[in-house]
Amino acid sequence: MNEKIPMLTRYQFEILKYLEQNGNKRYTHRQLSDTLMISNTEITKDIENMVNKKWVENDNSILRITEKGLQVLEPFRVKKAVILAAGFGSRMMPATRNRPKPMVTVNGKRIIETLLDALVKAEIKDITIIRGYKGEEFDELLTKYPFIKFIDNLDYDKYNNISSAILANNSFVDGSYLCEADLYISNPDVITKYQYTSNILGSWSLQTDDWSFKLDDSGHIRDYQKGNTYCWNYYGISYWTPEDCKKLNKDWARYFAESKSKDIFWEQIPLQLNNKDYQVEVRPCNKTDIVEIDNYYELAQLDSSYINK
Repeated sequence: MNEKIPMLTRYQFEILKYLEQNGNKRYTHRQLSDTLMISNTEITKDIENMVNKKWVENDNSILRITEKGLQVLEPFRVKKAVILAAGFGSRMMPATRNRPKPMVTVNGKRIIETLLDALVKAEIKDITIIRGYKGEEFDELLTKYPFIKFIDNLDYDKYNNISSAILANNSFVDGSYLCEADLYISNPDVITKYQYTSNILGSWSLQTDDWSFKLDDSGHIRDYQKGNTYCWNYYGISYWTPEDCKKLNKDWARYFAESKSKDIFWEQIPLQLNNKDYQVEVRPCNKTDIVEIDNYYELAQLDSSYINK
């Protein structure tokens, strides 16, 4: 009979994930405390506990995650990703005249490739792309990423991105990343191999005119709206636990069926319309980690080859 794998506390998870990602090194408890933003006392207690459980080996402060440690981390490993890529990208014309926005090249690399490469680096290859406008253009990706699966959204020109979300269904299960396809990823480490709870990437902002949110006293996302002060800028890269995947699939279908205009975004369900049922955290990133290219002018700023076009 197989031994039951124990559940990790949040602090144990963060320490093990960090050791798995950074390898065998000499770590001081103060260094881990400052990096992981966990108290030095908690770090000391958890490392001692995990050494006793043989999840971690400690050889004169050279810490190494063991095979047993990897086993207890395995249930938190992300193996799936769904990418929403059906939109027009009208503000990127003329670059999007003959191809969808995610397939536009920036300095020789397609925008969506920056996301796909980050997913592959995190050993995630169960990837589903929901496509719409000029959908056949995405077939080019199969040469480099033959494991990609496609779902066609035939209503991409009628409704907002919730019409793509409801098609994810069988692909968006068991814990999954949900990503927007038009983000140029400059730091692939924003995609990590392991996740503990549902979260959305955000960068701290004193003021923004873009989509943003704040946190309540328990550290969960609230006040999702366009424009705010002392808030977090929203980025369209999120992770959802298996339980939240189930809830979202049901809620997306229900709200899409009930909505008269169907002019809603997928994230409005867990962050606005039904946020009482979701406890979503922010996963902090730097503004330089992700470049949002909203229009042709911004595209030309990043890639000078578009200036004279």
